[in-house]
Amino acid sequence: MTSTNVAKIYGLHPRKGTIAVGSDADIAIWDPDKELTVTWDLLHDNVGYTPYEGRQVKGWPVMVLSRGNVVVEDGDLKVDRGSGQFVSRSLSQAAQPLGRLVPEMDPARNFGADLLP
Repeated sequence: MTSTNVAKIYGLHPRKGTIAVGSDADIAIWDPDKELTVTWDLLHDNVGYTPYEGRQVKGWPVMVLSRGNVVVEDGDLKVDRGSGQFVSRSLSQAAQPLGRLVPEMDPARNFGADLLP
């Protein structure tokens, strides 16, 4: 499981980031030996570019399952575009105020610059 902590940080756990009854069954099957050059047309989004364009990579997802259904297999989209759904999230602990200024914003520690309104 590589997404459990990320799901917790972003307030999506336990719906995301775990394989359990009541959670979405989202799984990416990864081929660690697959080598390819990244191009934006390999990706299934509406952005139209990737900052990784032209980069050689080793390791790539060969199948993606969402809610137990095959969504992508060998690079081919197997569902209708837009068939995903918005997942609302709770406010995670990572988004809670610390109760103190980070050093960069504290005039006592950033050479006296008052950066806050």
